[in-house]
Amino acid sequence: MITSKGAPRQPHLVLRFAIYSALALLVAGAGILWFARHEAQARAEREVLDRAQLISMTFADRLAASDFDKPVGAQRRAVLDKLFQASLGDEILRIKFWNSQGVVTYSTDPSLIGSREPLGEVQRVLAGKPRSEVGHLNDEGGTGKNIKVLSAYVPFSLEHAPHPSGVLELYTDFHEVSADVAGTVKPVAAALGLALLLLYASLFPILRQVTGALEVRTRRLQEQSDDLERTITERRQALASLRDADARYRALVEQLPLVTYVSSIDRPGLSSYVSPQLEPLLGYTPEEWLATPDIFWSIIHPDDAERVRREHKSGYVGSDSFSTQYRLRAKSGLTVWVEDQVMVIRNKKGEPAQAQGFLIDITARKHTDLALSENEERFRTLVANIPGVVFRCTLDADWTMEYLSDAVEELVGFPPSDFVANRVRSFADVVHPDDRDSLERGIREAVADGRAYTTEYRVVHKNGEVRHVLERGKAILEGDGEPKLDGAIFDLTEQRTVADERMKLAAIVESSDDAIISASLEGLITSWNRGAESTLGYTEEEALGQPITMLAPAGREAEPMELLALAIEAGETRHEVVRRHKDGTLIDVSITVSPVRDAAGRVVGASAIMQEITDRKRTEAERARFTQELEAQNERLLELDRLKDEFVALVSHELRTPLTSIRGYLELVLDGEAGDLTDQQRQFLGVVERNAHRLLGLVGDLLFLAQVEAGKLSLEIGAVDIAAIAAESVETARPLAEAKSITLTLATSPVPLFAGDRARLGQLLDNLVSNAIKFTPEGGRVDVRASNSRGTAILEVRDTGMGIPAIEQEHIFERFFRAARATEQAIPGTGLGLAISKAIVHAHDGTITLASTDGEGATFRVAVPIRAAQPTAAEPEEIAL
Repeated sequence: MITSKGAPRQPHLVLRFAIYSALALLVAGAGILWFARHEAQARAEREVLDRAQLISMTFADRLAASDFDKPVGAQRRAVLDKLFQASLGDEILRIKFWNSQGVVTYSTDPSLIGSREPLGEVQRVLAGKPRSEVGHLNDEGGTGKNIKVLSAYVPFSLEHAPHPSGVLELYTDFHEVSADVAGTVKPVAAALGLALLLLYASLFPILRQVTGALEVRTRRLQEQSDDLERTITERRQALASLRDADARYRALVEQLPLVTYVSSIDRPGLSSYVSPQLEPLLGYTPEEWLATPDIFWSIIHPDDAERVRREHKSGYVGSDSFSTQYRLRAKSGLTVWVEDQVMVIRNKKGEPAQAQGFLIDITARKHTDLALSENEERFRTLVANIPGVVFRCTLDADWTMEYLSDAVEELVGFPPSDFVANRVRSFADVVHPDDRDSLERGIREAVADGRAYTTEYRVVHKNGEVRHVLERGKAILEGDGEPKLDGAIFDLTEQRTVADERMKLAAIVESSDDAIISASLEGLITSWNRGAESTLGYTEEEALGQPITMLAPAGREAEPMELLALAIEAGETRHEVVRRHKDGTLIDVSITVSPVRDAAGRVVGASAIMQEITDRKRTEAERARFTQELEAQNERLLELDRLKDEFVALVSHELRTPLTSIRGYLELVLDGEAGDLTDQQRQFLGVVERNAHRLLGLVGDLLFLAQVEAGKLSLEIGAVDIAAIAAESVETARPLAEAKSITLTLATSPVPLFAGDRARLGQLLDNLVSNAIKFTPEGGRVDVRASNSRGTAILEVRDTGMGIPAIEQEHIFERFFRAARATEQAIPGTGLGLAISKAIVHAHDGTITLASTDGEGATFRVAVPIRAAQPTAAEPEEIAL
């Protein structure tokens, strides 16, 4: 078969063209995508650089050089955080400042403050080469999600500074750039997909569509860029206008004769601006003030600080403006009074945002007010020290008062404000009705004669009491020729009362049964009442003018004068002495001698009050003799008690030896060593053995008490488990409880081991439990508890028995004491168990107490201090009681 070599077939050419077209489309699409991404990123970098420069310009006058010297402190960081808070949003994620040494001095992420950046990058930016780059948020450290970001680095220059102070770094979310690229790429990608599907047939329409889309996107981006440029230009113009207005405002404010400040609401006293007038007022420059945290609260007077805090706090909440006055300590140490007028600046929500205030120096005014106040206080003090009412009034029918001192209220019960200008009442209203006419007549006659006057009359107090007063005054002509009456009113009521009291006292002295005598400094009797006549036998005529020595017994004539001199020197004195009756008999008297003074306070003699105490002296002598007899009997009883104790100890010791022998032979007989025993013999011998055991226990108790009485008790100190001891005692007593159908319970909580005598503490608990069972009727209940409370081991034995009457409880721990009911009901016992228990508790430095109600049971409570037990075997310890 022959094949023709003519032109290639159309399908192959179409396929090849389609493949080439597809490759061309892919290459072109890749170029378009790269171009779109590159342009979008470049535009975003320009925008972020513009944004960073705009922030740098906006805050050029808000920052200080100290913000770039070193990492800012917590207080300054809080101020900067609040300053940049409005700038941070969804796009700006972080702001950082570097200084020229590459140290981060501030960041909205505080974890980056103090870190270092490459010094070369910082130097290039400071040299005027701002730059931007794409990276991740935490490439250089930081907290939070490490998202992709676009960052810009621009130099930061403070206002009026010749050179940049540092570098501002701004981070924005790269998501916006990605979204912008995605918005451009998606139609391109769709067109490329259609081109690949449709190939040659759709190639040119797709290219036109792509070109059109790119043109539209480019046009829109250009429009957005133009809008941004116009916005930046407008912002720059507005910022310049704002700066001009701020400069004019500051120039105006700084010319005013007061200090202007702007402060934070949440931290009163922390100013964000203060005018230069601060330095002439307090000596601090604005820079010193703003750089020193809490300087306001360090120089405010301590007495004013808390009040100013309250006033500012309430003023911010409740009003738009308020004022207050307080003291500040200037840098020189002087105290400056200021008036603080505050205006509250609120945000759009109506919430307090800032406080703007004015400090006005009112020191001179305060000193003037203080001087006036001091003068007024001196006048009031002078008037208050006058023992009467000072007044000025007009010469009318009502005595209209122009001034009346406060003492009038004490005199008549009404305040002076009632009388001034007759606001409530006139002074004539309180003058006694019977004295008004004579008072007015006497004063007018004195005024007519141009002389001073003195008059007495009565006033009626608010409570109805009538008081006698003395008024002295004189008419004074003022500049207008109108006479005024100046004077003072003095209360004579007390003097009148004293005179009346003296008359009453004289009557009481005269009628008193006690002998009341007075004598001159020379010792001559000047008064003698009926009681003295009855006690000493002399009549008043016989005694007056006689020396007081006539009342002294023979050999003691000097004693009355000595008592007189002692009373004059030391004041009132009391003595028990012997005096001689007119008939010569001697009597015992109790005498009180007091000095007598005249109206000027000089001692002019002495008075004596005598009471006969002969019967009391006789009674005291008999009481002293009886006391001596009781003491002698008590000594005899103590001796008998000692002999009894010695006898008990001796008998107990002598009984122990034969009892031991008796028990030994009983055991041998019961064991069959002497032959077999009949049941009856074994029963009889069992009774003997039980009573021998009982007698031996009694002897042991007596010997134990003998040791206690001797002042020593031997303890075997070791580690004690009080819960185990309680369990053993309960188990030992359980058969006895079951025999009486008594419920016996035990409850313990963890108690650490402590140093003590295990055997003695077991004896203590056995005594308490057996006593509780013994005195509890059948069907009752006995509860034993062991616990730990604040380093103390607690034992409690509680029963539902017959109880102990209150009158017997104070004797319950005494030797051989038995409750009356126990004796009546023939309950066996020796009365030694509780005495022994108390001795054991005291030997362990503990306490034992009883709580009981008659007929309702009793509770014995033992408290023993927990002391650490020694790890080695303890030696017997002798405890002195």
